Amino acid sequence: MKIVTYNVNGLRQRVSQHGSLRSLLNTLDADIICFQETKLSRQDLSVDLTMAEGYEAFVSCTRNSSKGRSGYSGVATFCRVKSAFSSDEIALPLAAEEGFTGLLEQSGNGKTILRDVLHEMPIIVEDEEITREELLKVDSEGRCIITDHGHFVIFNLYGPRAVDDDNERLRFKLIFFMILQRRWEFLLSLRKRIIVVGDLNIAPSAIDRCDAEPGFERNKFRKWLRSLLRESGGPFIDVFREKHPNRKEAYTCFSPRIGAEEFNYGSRIDHILVAGSCLHVTDDSDGHNFLGCHVEECDIMAQFKRGNLENTPKWKGGRLTKLEGSDHIPVYAILSGVPNVQVHNTPSLAVRYIPEVRGWQPTIVSFLAKREDFRITKYPDMPESIATINAGECGVTDQDFETTSGNGFAPGSIGDETEKKMLKLKSEEVNSQAHRCPIVRKKARHNTCSQLTLRSFFQQSKSLASDSGYLDTKPSPSGPSLLDAGMEKDNSSQTTEGADRYPTGNAEDSACKVSGSGLDLLVEDQSYINVDFSSQREKANIAALEWQRIQQKMKMSIPLCKGHSEPCVARCVKKEGPNIGRRFYVCARAQGPASNPEANCGYFDTLYLPGKLGYPDLPNSPSQAYQIVGGF
Repeated sequence: MKIVTYNVNGLRQRVSQHGSLRSLLNTLDADIICFQETKLSRQDLSVDLTMAEGYEAFVSCTRNSSKGRSGYSGVATFCRVKSAFSSDEIALPLAAEEGFTGLLEQSGNGKTILRDVLHEMPIIVEDEEITREELLKVDSEGRCIITDHGHFVIFNLYGPRAVDDDNERLRFKLIFFMILQRRWEFLLSLRKRIIVVGDLNIAPSAIDRCDAEPGFERNKFRKWLRSLLRESGGPFIDVFREKHPNRKEAYTCFSPRIGAEEFNYGSRIDHILVAGSCLHVTDDSDGHNFLGCHVEECDIMAQFKRGNLENTPKWKGGRLTKLEGSDHIPVYAILSGVPNVQVHNTPSLAVRYIPEVRGWQPTIVSFLAKREDFRITKYPDMPESIATINAGECGVTDQDFETTSGNGFAPGSIGDETEKKMLKLKSEEVNSQAHRCPIVRKKARHNTCSQLTLRSFFQQSKSLASDSGYLDTKPSPSGPSLLDAGMEKDNSSQTTEGADRYPTGNAEDSACKVSGSGLDLLVEDQSYINVDFSSQREKANIAALEWQRIQQKMKMSIPLCKGHSEPCVARCVKKEGPNIGRRFYVCARAQGPASNPEANCGYFDTLYLPGKLGYPDLPNSPSQAYQIVGGF
């Protein structure tokens, strides 16, 4: 069987890139596929992102928001199976669990993966006791999915990232790995076999990082990871490094902000670790372990097509050509000699049972229960007349009334008195009750050229007559008719709407006007519109010319890097501090090894920064410049 771990850097983007989720999964061609950094919240879960034919999925989403982001991490495990029920396939988990602290809700066909009760005993990290709130926070970011496959337990992890000056985040990362280690130790004490896959955000040794700085391996998280490995007396084996002990420049992550992939300037932070004994029944433990007996191959999928750029440079002229794929490369391992397990069904934590994906199941009681009166159940204090009006607005039409009066209104519901109440719907009492109607009301059209009555085509409008100075105030010989009343009502509404729509001038000057010979659209302010448009175009042309002049001046003032004599690119300090927002210049080429003359030469110009920066020395490498300014 084949296991793949892949930081997708946004599952929605990868699905869109490959056309469908199934196409993405089939491209990886594995039995168990573990994704990290899905960037999906619980509300984002949908069938097209989490369900594919032939696969069972298990997901963990972010439960809180950090810096205004609701979906910034998340993991998902996809298992390729022939059947989700009554199956003996090893890829289909017997049980599944979200998180690893034991504080989140568990599921797995009534079973839970064995764990010690972490929160029942005090846990000390750096002389401080971990609180229950900190434990809950560990699992609230959707960074772990555990699946028990009978012969082994898989931890799909997305390790937190923390910079050196962020003490709060550093403590979170330390608690995350300390609690995780305790969970592993408990499972190993029960002779469970563990496979850890995912983006741990830790490069163990200097060989796993391009141009590692002095003291690279003294980092406490790197020391912690190496302490878990077999060469340091720990229980785990780094499968890739064990299979390729001397391979250099084998990286799985490249920073897109500096064009790191152009010159293979990356780090190996995506891992597959195994711990535990082999499946052979023997008393001789020498030479028998899970890696030696069951792991045939492990490597980085460098040929996996993550974008459509083919041989096009990913960094050109100091501008990043966006790679249509993740900034990580998948890693795979192939297992052999692992037998099937007992017949079982998919755990209830599977995506197929998540209500946000498949919908909420209504109960049969909802179909048999007698429906109560809308006004009594929802708005018991609503007047009966208002309830009748709301019923009409919520989808009840005139055809629903069996009897109507001569004027077309149903007696007792919408008559003269009720019509007066309808005109008062803007009052405070009615607004507080009627606006809660569950059906969205259709907004009235406010258009100066709304539909007119038939007579308006044959009768002079009041607005035109008043402008001409001969408004006829004599009544019609036949007296006012319903059609006349409708026409007058339409004209008055148009005048009012025209005044609302054109507050800077007369409504009669800009509305659609009716003449005696027909409907004439008198756009008297056409010349003003033309003048306005022409002035806008003139301003746009002036702005474009000014911008071209500024760009030309900037090109003339941009310094040349000393390594390649090429124009530099401007950057801006983003790190919090006295220099935030200030601009500087660096070499435009992509970052790469210091031994490569074609890579970034490390030029860093501070002469163009106003004021004193307070930098003690100029940086000697691009990485030092990157640390000084806090990223660019």
